[in-house]
Amino acid sequence: MGIAIPMLDLMFFLTESEDNPRHVGAALIFERPRRGGADVVQRILEAYRHAVPVPPFNRIPVFRRAGLPEWREVDDFDMDWHVQHLTLPAPGSDAQLDELVAELHAPMLERDRPGWRVYVIDGLERKRFAIYIKVHHSLVDGESGIALVHRSLSRSPRDRRIRPVIATSLPGPAEARPTGLLPLLGHEVGKAARTAMSIGWGAERLLEEGLAGLRGFSSEVIRPFTAPLTPMNEPIRNARAIVHTVLPLDAMKTVARASGATLNDVALCVLDAGMNRYLRSIGRSAERALVAVCPVSLQDREIKQATTEVSIFWTPLGTPSATIGRRMREVIANTRQAKQRIRTLPRDVAYAYAVLTFAVGETLALVPRGSVDYLLPSNVLISNVRGPSESLYLGGARLEALCPVSTLISGMGLNITFMSYAGQVLIGFTANASALPEAARLAKYTHDAFAALERHARRAANSGDADEGASKARAQAGRRQVRAQARTKVRRKTGSKARSRARSKVRSQAGSREGQGRRR
Repeated sequence: MGIAIPMLDLMFFLTESEDNPRHVGAALIFERPRRGGADVVQRILEAYRHAVPVPPFNRIPVFRRAGLPEWREVDDFDMDWHVQHLTLPAPGSDAQLDELVAELHAPMLERDRPGWRVYVIDGLERKRFAIYIKVHHSLVDGESGIALVHRSLSRSPRDRRIRPVIATSLPGPAEARPTGLLPLLGHEVGKAARTAMSIGWGAERLLEEGLAGLRGFSSEVIRPFTAPLTPMNEPIRNARAIVHTVLPLDAMKTVARASGATLNDVALCVLDAGMNRYLRSIGRSAERALVAVCPVSLQDREIKQATTEVSIFWTPLGTPSATIGRRMREVIANTRQAKQRIRTLPRDVAYAYAVLTFAVGETLALVPRGSVDYLLPSNVLISNVRGPSESLYLGGARLEALCPVSTLISGMGLNITFMSYAGQVLIGFTANASALPEAARLAKYTHDAFAALERHARRAANSGDADEGASKARAQAGRRQVRAQARTKVRRKTGSKARSRARSKVRSQAGSREGQGRRR
């Protein structure tokens, strides 16, 4: 009996094309061991080619004329096709590796084979090598993919074992299925009912957002489907640009504390500054704040599953021309309001909402726009994946960097994934190369933006303005939340008296919170 393909995983197949395939990946850069490292690349290559793939790496999708699509497990693999050995020409720079990964990442994976490929890449400068792993997004998401990589590596350089990722499995959840026909039937009926309810609730939320978006952009209130039209929204072609950069984790944490922000806020702020500078550099400045879609993992922190388990929230970022300090405050206020919206949804509903949101986005991307930005959902997808905090090793070789490589969603020709590893934050940019020329500037401008934010945080701390900035952000977020709650209550009531009471309450509470913000 096959395994049913979950909704979001199935959507990756249904929306996939040659120009826009649906796979994710990672480039793992290793330092050779000082002793006994001459043959490490060959040993890794042989270990992968002799590995026996385990779920999900032994699955292929089966689409029947009748019945739901499902996974089928296979035991026949062409390992010489799945596992390749490549060598970079001298000098073997990181930029050359990015270019090679972009070429390898572009082609669509074949569906009559398990959806993964591994490239062992030799010839990097400073005696390094890399492993690029490419996996269909229906098999893993960011959290489960990184968990698999983590389990395949060792914490000790003395451990010379090689455990291929494709032969590594995650512990599954302990799910007790009922036995007997009637209990099993009741279980399946209940599961179907919960799914239907989740889809209905998620659709209701999305409909509310769509109706709000029909009113168009407003500078007074945040509305969905009002992103500005940018090169990121141009049609996606097959060519990809892959770049990455690294930021210091401790320094980012210091800035976050000084700004009353989270690490995620700091990353969004510098990425936003980098993107806006890039758009200005190519003469395509955004007319208003860029809008980001941010996946939120629904995976259990202790037990990861080899599937895509996410919801999403969307948020405007900062004003295009804002200073770095003002941009930080705007990002804090906007993301807090956005996260509050998604927290009101139960887990299953949040998952269904993500599926429906992506489906609507794919549909709207098919509409010819020209220069019209009406009902545009977003500009960029930005993911934050939790990575290992300690240094990891493979066959004695230290993992120097783990660079995420992602897929593009129709209508969003830029995907940014950042993750922490061993005291650093690695940021991977996957771009639609036909619309975003010289994408390497994105990495440089992001790095420059963090340096500017760090200087701003130091000046603010020295002048005693850090607490004031954090208070302003909290007060602004509080005022927006009060307005949103009052608007929701007004919609649920009828009559002019109810609307009048709600407006009075908004003014009273907003004024009170603003006063508290000034006192702090």
